Amino acid sequence: MVNLRKFILYLLRWQLSTPILWLVVKNLGVGVWSTVLANFIGGAIFFWVDRFIFTSYAVEVWQFKDKGRCDECGKEENLWRLVKAPNYDKSNSKPHFLCMQCSKKKTDELRTQGIKIRGKSL
Repeated sequence: MVNLRKFILYLLRWQLSTPILWLVVKNLGVGVWSTVLANFIGGAIFFWVDRFIFTSYAVEVWQFKDKGRCDECGKEENLWRLVKAPNYDKSNSKPHFLCMQCSKKKTDELRTQGIKIRGKSL
């Protein structure tokens, strides 16, 4: 499942590249090489924006499983795990997937430790 917040940020990022593409193509004339050059310029600028969107701790990263057994209670249902959040990074840890109830307990614990998690408390 695609993180909706990241997807919206990515779509906004593409809209930001439109003026650059238009200016270069308008000034150099319409042609394939003008468009290629404009895309290189846009890529050089927006590489850093994309890097922020996809690696920033400001954006949470969750991993989902459609069906499985909860690593905490053993219940079989849809599972997820928090991979990254501000001041929290488990990307190099062994995956620990939780059901909704166990995930709520875990995220509540993390919130009491001062970790900011955007997901709603159930």
